[in-house]
Parts: sequence; C-alpha cells; structure tokens
Amino acid sequence: MSALRAFARPMQHSRMRRALPFLLALVLLPASAHAQRGDASSPSLVPAFGVHYGTPMRFSVSAGGALDLADHGSEGVLALVEQGQHGNEISAGYYRMLGRFGSGFSLRAAVLRTGGEPWNANPHTTYVGAEAHLMVILGVGGRAGFMRRASSVSNGSHDSIVTLGISIGS
Repeated sequence: MSALRAFARPMQHSRMRRALPFLLALVLLPASAHAQRGDASSPSLVPAFGVHYGTPMRFSVSAGGALDLADHGSEGVLALVEQGQHGNEISAGYYRMLGRFGSGFSLRAAVLRTGGEPWNANPHTTYVGAEAHLMVILGVGGRAGFMRRASSVSNGSHDSIVTLGISIGS
C-alpha cells in the first residue's frame, strides 16, 4: 500500500499523467494484435516477481503479472510494481524467453519515484524512462536503464540517471 501512496503524489504532475496512457498502450497493444490474428489459444495471465539490487533504489522486490501471448509461454507483455529501500517503480513492457533454462529479456517503460537516500539520483524525485532486463540462466541476470527527471526538485543536479543492477526474476 505504501508503494501506491508514494505514486499518488507524483500523479499531480502533468508529465506523469502523460506517461500513464503510454504505459497502458504498451501493455494493451500486443494483446489486441494477438486477438486480431485469430489464434485458437487464448492469452494467459501468469504471476511475475523478482529481487533486485542496484542503483538508485538499492535492494528492491517486484511483483506483477505477465500476459503470455505465445503458445509455449515464450513471449508477451508484463506489468510490475517494485518496492525498494529508497524508491518505488512501476514498469510495463515486452518480454521474451529464449530457452528452457530461464534465459530471456524484457524491454520496459518505467516510472520511478526515489525515496530519501537513493544512489546517483535526487531524493523524492520522479523519473520516467526505459529499462532493459537480461536473464542469463534461471532468471538470474542484470538490468540497465535510462531515465529523465519528470518532477521539479529543490536540490541536486541529476536531470538524467542510469539505472544498473543485478536481479533474479522479473
């Protein structure tokens, strides 16, 4: 619930309101394309979760869902909410699994709200950008992203940040 409260304040900003329709479109467009192809199989919703360590939130956990659009669960769209030590994030995007051993990647649009002491970012600031997540084996891998500041800040000079981290899962 605290993650929702942390995102409620930034929603007052016009930039944040403009980012949310983009995130929704990113999730819904592949599902509508799947429906138009006339596939006999229907998409299925599966849980997605992960544990991460890196900048700017330090330690964090994520939970959400993946809409599986392929017959064998190999690709689809996913949406996640992430709670970290020094920030919260909402992300949505495309994923693809490449093998049997939990290897794959995801590309996501993300909205990040930092907390009191983030690494390499302004405190209590909203950032909007994109992240790529690579899973090498059994869901273990790393992620990197680029984000731009979307809210005003009274101190600090981080207009852009690079997110880096190691992860297990989504």
